[in-house]
Amino acid sequence: MYNSGIYPFDHAAKKYIDQNVELDSGTKTEDYLDILDKALKVAESRFQPQLILYNAGTDILDGDPLGSLKVSPEGVIIRDEKVFRFAKDQSIPLLMLTSVGYMKSSARVIADSIINLLNKNLIDIGTHCIEIE
Repeated sequence: MYNSGIYPFDHAAKKYIDQNVELDSGTKTEDYLDILDKALKVAESRFQPQLILYNAGTDILDGDPLGSLKVSPEGVIIRDEKVFRFAKDQSIPLLMLTSVGYMKSSARVIADSIINLLNKNLIDIGTHCIEIE
């Protein structure tokens, strides 16, 4: 899912996107989450992945200078929960990449999302956590 007004401008690469979910600038939280629900249903019927690489960017946040979407911090938390629940329900391992986000507040949103995922038992940091120094 991406803002089609800003990404990707590499049209040759764009044709290799298997499930293209384009958003308009200004897409708000409720619409974003509805579109996500529909996209996850399509993905469930079309793909049987062995691993999900989840690019969990926060440039979708309202006020982000690049993303031009209007998703609330709570919307990001719900988005992450939906994606993790999707993976868990299908027993698919998931690797979350916390990429792009151009506001200081993004760090707090990511932290709150991870806490939510822990509280909902969608992640377990017990023995799977790697410390990087």
